[in-house]
Amino acid sequence: MDYLFATPYEIEQDPSGYHFSSDTELLGRFLVLSDDDRVLDVGTNNGALLCYAALYEPELLAGIDLFPEVIELAEKNLSRNGIQAELSVSSLQSYRHDPFTAVICNPPYFESLPEELKNRNPYLYAARHRDYLSVLELFENSRRLLERGGRVMIVYPAELSKDVFTTAGETGFLLSRFCPVYDTQEGTLKRFLMEFTLETEVPLKLLRPVYLDCLHSEYVRTDLYVQKSAE
Repeated sequence: MDYLFATPYEIEQDPSGYHFSSDTELLGRFLVLSDDDRVLDVGTNNGALLCYAALYEPELLAGIDLFPEVIELAEKNLSRNGIQAELSVSSLQSYRHDPFTAVICNPPYFESLPEELKNRNPYLYAARHRDYLSVLELFENSRRLLERGGRVMIVYPAELSKDVFTTAGETGFLLSRFCPVYDTQEGTLKRFLMEFTLETEVPLKLLRPVYLDCLHSEYVRTDLYVQKSAE
């Protein structure tokens, strides 16, 4: 059992599967939802992002993943923590559902590899490489599944993000929240946390940078769970 930082939850992780990382936590703490949101987690893995989303007590949580055994583990983790969600074995491209108000995803971002170079672990390869979900497929299918004004929230490497901004714009999404992530205060830009809104122009919110070396310090513990606990 592993503690999911800034939540009251612990989750089980398969030793052979993809484990949650700092990207998971960064995106989980970047989420802003409300109790009338209907949320789809793309590539739900062990359910970690759904746990972060559950802190907001949204109207609906749903998650999809390519592998039945991964969905089984997510079901186990969510049930253990008293979280209800609709979980399905499906690709995003073939998934059908009534409209959502938010899509959340820690997407794969490495280029596809020749067969002889692919990771023999299918879970790790699918989580890291674009074979099963390109940036264009993410935004095109999010558009299909979202109502107008719906949002997509993702984390992406800074050096690869040009493709994200271009594709989002070409598919009708506008940047609405943005947060840069550095390894240290004097260090390298590592990630962008981004929220895009579908066909609705809203004031852009630029958030203060996050620094990975103090992600767990008391100084930056202004996350939802700590705030709600204080209330």
